[in-house]
Parts: sequence; structure tokens; C-alpha cells
Amino acid sequence: MVPGAPDASLLTRFIDAFSAFIDLTATAVDTAIASGRARLGRLRAVRIEEGEDGAFHLPGAGPFHPDPGDMAPAVPPEVTAALRGREVELALDPARFLFRPLDLPEGARPYLDGIVRAQIDRLTPWSAAEAAFGWTAPEPLGDGRIRLMVAATPRARLAPALDALKALGVGHLLLTTRQGAEEPITVHAGASGEGAGTARLRKVLLGVLAASALAATLASGVSGFLGASLDEEQQTLDQAIATRRRVIAAARDGLGAEGAALRGLEQAKRERAPTVLVLEALSQVLPDHTYLTALTIQNGKVELTGVSREAPSLVRLLEDSKHFSAATFVAPTTRQPGDAGERFQIQADISLPFEVTQ
Repeated sequence: MVPGAPDASLLTRFIDAFSAFIDLTATAVDTAIASGRARLGRLRAVRIEEGEDGAFHLPGAGPFHPDPGDMAPAVPPEVTAALRGREVELALDPARFLFRPLDLPEGARPYLDGIVRAQIDRLTPWSAAEAAFGWTAPEPLGDGRIRLMVAATPRARLAPALDALKALGVGHLLLTTRQGAEEPITVHAGASGEGAGTARLRKVLLGVLAASALAATLASGVSGFLGASLDEEQQTLDQAIATRRRVIAAARDGLGAEGAALRGLEQAKRERAPTVLVLEALSQVLPDHTYLTALTIQNGKVELTGVSREAPSLVRLLEDSKHFSAATFVAPTTRQPGDAGERFQIQADISLPFEVTQ
């Protein structure tokens, strides 16, 4: 990934979240509009009934057939004006529909929409996508069972009527039918007026999403380009700063072949044995059964504290090694319960040969 560019997975999650927000917003607005129409316009709804001959009967107008091309001349202008923007109930002929009973458990009441939709292809010759369908209010059968009547018909058979009424500019279209004297069944045929409004709203919001995604993509590219350029400039500046610091440090400390600091380092190197050489000499002198718990090297002396099975012999071993001299016990040796040997504390002068300090 280009330095400074946004994470692609983060951008994808943002787009998915915004898409879900679009669906929720469109649904909420659609629900609010439908609720407002139901409160303000249901009492003024216009009812159109379909007869057995397929003609539509509208109060104040003669029968007409649902042909989009013939709808306008068939309806008087005053009726057309009355329908525009109004809620219209289209009561369809029951002969258009297939009625099937559906028995369910009492606990299925809250989930009827999903259950009926899943059962449509079993109850009818059509799938849920191909059918316009609805159902009656459930009636109790006893023993924890309920029954409802499902009415379904192909969506294609309703298309002429829907297109004709949409051409008149109705505000909200309600499709119903009934079997005998039963209560009307609302048919959820998804081609009503509010569906178009929801689709338009969704298109607007999708346009906003597309614009946001394009802006984010452009910002990602510009950010990546500028980020790479800034990284190169920063590396160049870091190198220049490091070079300048070395020059300043050399000038300040007098480093060089004749510098006082270098001569001081050379003198200290020759006068003091390096710690690593002292440790190496001790590892050669001390026996395997001896181990140290403390080691101090200061002012040319070494002080050893530890435990050994032969503590008295350590002084002789140190002085015979050519690396140490003047070895002596600083404190008496002691033994504690559980120790593998005697505890000792010895001090000696460091006298490593000069050649090892070169």
C-alpha cells in the first residue's frame, strides 16, 4: 500500500455502511410518507371496483377498461383531477385470484409476512417474485392453531391496471380483493405510487454515495502521491542532518589523528585493562566448582564474591595466573546450610600483560 493512502478495507466498510444507511433512510422516509397518507387521505380515498366483465366502475364516470391508451378519454376530466395525488383503492375481481387456506401455529402471528412469502410457491403455481399476494387476518382454530386465507395472482395480469392508474397520477394505490363476504384482502403488488417515490429517493442517495466514493478515491490517490513525495524529502533531510551532526561533533570534540580526545582514549586504553579481558582471564583461572555472585572492577582492582568448594586455594590460583597480583581475602570464608561450598570475598590487583591491552 502506498504510504499515506487510506486503508482499502476501511473504505469498503464505509461504502457498505453508507449503502445500509441509504436503505434504512429510504425505508424510513417511505414509511413516514405512507403513514402520513394513511392519516390524512384514507377518509378521502377513492374506490374503483372491477366488474366481472373486467370493466372498472368509478363513481361519477361510466365503466372503462384498464388500457393505458384509453384510460384518459374514458374518465371525465373532473374525475381525473379528483384522482390526481389521492389514495385510490382498486377492488379487483376475485376471479383474477387463486385462494388457498394456510394453517399455522399460534406463535407464527408476528412472522406472517416472511412465512407467507416462503409458502407462495407451494400454495400457488408462482414464486413470490412472480405473484402479487395478500392474506386475511388469522382466525383461531383451537389447540394453538390459526388459519388465514391467501389470495395470489400473477403480477403480469395486474400490469395494465397499474399502468393505467399511474398514468392518471394517483398518489397512493391500494389493490384489494375479497372472497365472498369476507373482509377485503390487501394485495402487496409492489408497483404502487410510493414504490416509485422510494426508488427515486434511493437513486438520489445512491448518487450521493457514488460521489462520495469518487471523492474518496481521488483523495486516496492524491494522498498517496503526496505521502510518497514527502517521505523522500524527509529521508533526504534526515541524511543531511546526520551528516551535519557528525561534522559539528568532530569540530567540537577535536577528533582526528592529533586530537586531544583521541590521545586521551589511547592513554586510557593503555592504562586500564578492558573488562572483557578481565572476565576472560577469570574464566581461565577459577575452577569449575567456583561461581561468582558479584564482580566489581574499579581503579585497577577486581573484587570477587561467590561460592567455591576450595575457597582457600583461590588466592594462590589468582596470583599464579600472571593476570592478577596481591590477592587477599576481604572477609573470612563462611558456609551456610544448603551451600555447595564456602562463601568468599577476595580482592586482587589487575596486572594483565601490556600486549593484551593493545
